[in-house]
Amino acid sequence: MIDRVECNTNTMPNPARFTILTTALVLAVASSSAGAADVFVEEIVHHVMAQDNAIRNETAEVVIRRVDARGVERVSTHRLYWKNIRGDKGLLGKTLVITLSPLDKRGEAFLLWQMERANDSQAWLYLPDLRQVRRLAISGHAEHEHGHDRDSDLSLGFEQLGTRLTGVNGKLVGREVLDGVEYLILEDRSTASDDLLPLHRFWISSADWTIGKIEYRDAAGRLARTQRIAWEHIDRAWVWKRTEIQPAAAAGKIIVDFRDIAVNTDLSDRLFTVETLKSGKVP
Repeated sequence: MIDRVECNTNTMPNPARFTILTTALVLAVASSSAGAADVFVEEIVHHVMAQDNAIRNETAEVVIRRVDARGVERVSTHRLYWKNIRGDKGLLGKTLVITLSPLDKRGEAFLLWQMERANDSQAWLYLPDLRQVRRLAISGHAEHEHGHDRDSDLSLGFEQLGTRLTGVNGKLVGREVLDGVEYLILEDRSTASDDLLPLHRFWISSADWTIGKIEYRDAAGRLARTQRIAWEHIDRAWVWKRTEIQPAAAAGKIIVDFRDIAVNTDLSDRLFTVETLKSGKVP
């Protein structure tokens, strides 16, 4: 039985991170004029897309630490499976996340089919105690308020999906050195009317074309949250090793570590189906 419920955008991790960010940048410059600056932006996007396409799939153990304003941590562990679909028929990627701990959540499984249009994406949750699959409604934009999340668990899943870039105003706005690395800063403003955080800035390393930092801002340019990303080079591909999200107006944060990472292995399409969830026979 599949029940439809509203999905809180701050509950599950989103591993289809490469596709979201790089495709967003392509859309950001797709309608730009043919000036020299636009050509340079397109070259940046080309390099970032090449990084994305080097990965067909990924598996990893994911450790999520949610730290509140008092410094108290809540830790959960998950098994991640991700497949890069590369925009075929509008589908960016498929993600399966299985909870390993805490024990009262063990066996819960989350399936996401991520589309180029965020509102077309589909998600399901398997509850082992009920042996039931629930259809999740994606409502990312409605969950945001400036400066804080309605849920104290910071977002890493539908957050990225809900605020992905769809605008045409991509531009290079500067350079900055962070932790000894020089980054190009690419900015885009989404034209989506329901995007409450339409302005995004990406810090992109010209040395390896990885994204080290992302800022999420409201229409007035006020900072809502900052995301930092650390990368690891595995089998000629760059993958996330750690990401940390910090809200601008709160002391809490979320830290996500990726361990035992493997890329470009054989992952069956059958793994990423509702039928697999309903069977309860997930890896």
